[in-house]
Amino acid sequence: MNDGGYMAVSPLNSDIVFCVGNVYNSGYFLAVSHTSDGGTTWEHDTLSQLGSRAWAVAFDPVDPNRVYVGGDSAYSYAALIISTDCGVTWTPSHTGLVGAVNALVTDPSDAQLLYAGTYNGVFKSTNAGATWSATSLTQQTRTLVLDPEHTECLYAGTYGSGAYASTDYGATWTAINTGLTCNKILSLALRSGSEVTLYAGTEGGSVFRSSEATGIWAGPSPLAPRPSLDIFPNPCHATTAISFCAPLNTATSLTIYDASGRVVKSCNLRSSPFVLQTSQLTPGAYFVRLSTGSETRAARLTVLK
Repeated sequence: MNDGGYMAVSPLNSDIVFCVGNVYNSGYFLAVSHTSDGGTTWEHDTLSQLGSRAWAVAFDPVDPNRVYVGGDSAYSYAALIISTDCGVTWTPSHTGLVGAVNALVTDPSDAQLLYAGTYNGVFKSTNAGATWSATSLTQQTRTLVLDPEHTECLYAGTYGSGAYASTDYGATWTAINTGLTCNKILSLALRSGSEVTLYAGTEGGSVFRSSEATGIWAGPSPLAPRPSLDIFPNPCHATTAISFCAPLNTATSLTIYDASGRVVKSCNLRSSPFVLQTSQLTPGAYFVRLSTGSETRAARLTVLK
């Protein structure tokens, strides 16, 4: 393989790895290499698509044999091929796609949902890549990343217009560029969890990081921290401390249930940690639920004599 080197590891079998790019022999040909034994041996395939190159590869989240490869044909036209037999055969499928495909992202919770970042923006497929439709983001998109815990949240890195976020499966997009001094984004990475952090690699070698704590984003941020809940000590005797993290200016409540599901305590929380008096509770197992906005977190609490 002369160029490319874009790789993906199967989320269902880490021994399966695909690497895509191109070879040049009096013209560009799309090339695919893959291993099924963790890299001990490789199979190489140069596809007979003159003038095509590959820039992206993604796995189906459910079917271990289904693989997507995206790139360009004749340098600027969309190219997308799909294999349903782990790379043995390939079928073109780019109806509705416009522009060279730079990035592909599958939805881990819905095998039918697939996103493509192209020279003409972000496109979405709701039928596993059979057909595509354009989203409202039309800037040249080099990279995409999806939040695996909240799959409605998608982030796009564009070449010249900075970063964008969508919280409705790509239907609408918001620019998130405050503090970003280079708007040519080549790669994105996301750390999910209680405080989402987005990393951007830009042209020229600079790396930026954004989260609610850094203050980079202006106004309400799609990267606002999600509620977290921690109880210590647990098990406990007379008291325990309940620590939590929740978005600013969001009402937060705490509810405690006994093993039968009966509410034994409920209160609103204003600061963390919250000291819970357990001396009046019967020894045994309880469930603690933290609610903030539309999200909840739960934990088990054991009260000792």
